[in-house]
Amino acid sequence: MGYADVQKLHHIRLLQDQTSVAGREEVLRLVLAIVLDVETAAWCLGCPGDAPIARWPSTIYRLLARAALESPAIWRRCAVLVDRTLHDAVRPYMERSAAELTEVFLEGRETLQGDELAGLLWCLVRGRCRSHDLVAKRLSLELEVVAARRLRGRPAS
Repeated sequence: MGYADVQKLHHIRLLQDQTSVAGREEVLRLVLAIVLDVETAAWCLGCPGDAPIARWPSTIYRLLARAALESPAIWRRCAVLVDRTLHDAVRPYMERSAAELTEVFLEGRETLQGDELAGLLWCLVRGRCRSHDLVAKRLSLELEVVAARRLRGRPAS
């Protein structure tokens, strides 16, 4: 990692003090909500697709993210599905540093599609590396702004 990359990560760390960022669970929840439909998420949890909880998808994704972080079996189940679904979206980002992924996001926030944005986050979260968590948390917060602005029909920046 070069000096410029270190500076970018330092800048992101400074931003952490100014915001209340979600944890790894929240980042994973966001990726799962983008990638998996409710029935698949319920299946990963071992719940029937018609379980009463299926009426509240946000709860399913939250529970699944928590369970995946606690259970290696559920993590593997989710990882296989996310890897399969995001395969093409993840491929360009696999060997990039956290700083490079941040630049990709910042430069493409207006044009990247949902799978590409989820792929960026997944590349950071799937390695379960603490050093990438901060960047993933920051990008997940920015992704929420992008999604809100797109729903409203306004530019994300």
